[in-house]
This record gives sequence, structure tokens and C-alpha cells, in this order.
Amino acid sequence: MKTRIFAILMFAALVATSAYAQKVNVDWDRGTDFSKFHTYAWQPSTHPAKGLWDQRIVDAVNQQLQAKGFQLVQSDPQLWVVYSNSIKKDQQVVGTGYNMGPTWGWGYGWGGPTTTTYQTYTTKEGTLIVDIADVNGHQLLWRGSATNSISDNSDKNIKNLNNMVNKLFKNFPPKPGSK
Repeated sequence: MKTRIFAILMFAALVATSAYAQKVNVDWDRGTDFSKFHTYAWQPSTHPAKGLWDQRIVDAVNQQLQAKGFQLVQSDPQLWVVYSNSIKKDQQVVGTGYNMGPTWGWGYGWGGPTTTTYQTYTTKEGTLIVDIADVNGHQLLWRGSATNSISDNSDKNIKNLNNMVNKLFKNFPPKPGSK
């Protein structure tokens, strides 16, 4: 019984830790002077989010870009912005009751046979990729990706989305010579 409780507590700690661990990666063309760009427009996503999430992602990115001094325009933009997303399911099987401890064996031994119980846990992980390209020449200038766990709680997911986008654009636009 103590082993089962310990295993459940360890799994809960693992899930709680991964829920708060957002993975963010940013890369850009080091030779680009981003100070010459002032306007942007959106390109349609090849992998748009479903339902209300498409507009939530666009709004979150717009908020960050406009806070950095970029202006969303309908014609003649200097930059194209596009996003894509993916959702991946991950299953984890946790077994308890291996009869390890004061007795010996894997279910058989001095303590006699025991029952091994398996629990399957399914988690969803979402990845958001934002690309920014030069309209002239269609050259990719900046890419940011962020990955996080997806909850069944919509409010929590909105908060996670906003945190991820804030982290993506924390140091945008990159300063010349920055690494």
C-alpha cells in the first residue's frame, strides 16, 4: 500500500512539474536589422488551431508585436507572420504492487503473490511555431517555438498560451549583434 501511494505521489509530482515547464526556442537571421521593419500582415496558417484557438493565437501574437511598435496592415506589409500548431498525445503506464521491499521477488517470494495494478495516463502537449519572414524575397527572418502541456481547463490553457507568447517575444525584435 505504501508503495502504491509513493508511486502515485511521484507521478503527480512529475505531471505537476511538466505542466509548468514551457519549452521555448527562438532563432533568427543574425544578419537582419529588424529596426528597418515597422509593418506586418498575416499569412494563412497551414496548420491552424481549431475552434476559438485560431483567433486567440493571432490576438496574442498581435498584442506582442504591437507592443514592440509593429503595425498590423492590410496591404503592403514589410513582414509576413504565420503560425502553425500541433498537438501530440502522450501515454504513460504506471504499475504498482511489485512486492518489492521487506519481501523479495516480483510478485512471488516470501511474501506470496501480489497483484500488480497498472494505470494509464494520457497527456496532451501542444507546440506553437511562429514564423516571421521578409515580404521581399520571402526569406525567413525569425522563428519561435513553444511547447507546453494542454489541460482540460480552457482558462488555464488561455493563460498558458499568453505566457508562451510572452516568452517567445520577450527579446523581439533581436538587437543587431545579439546572440
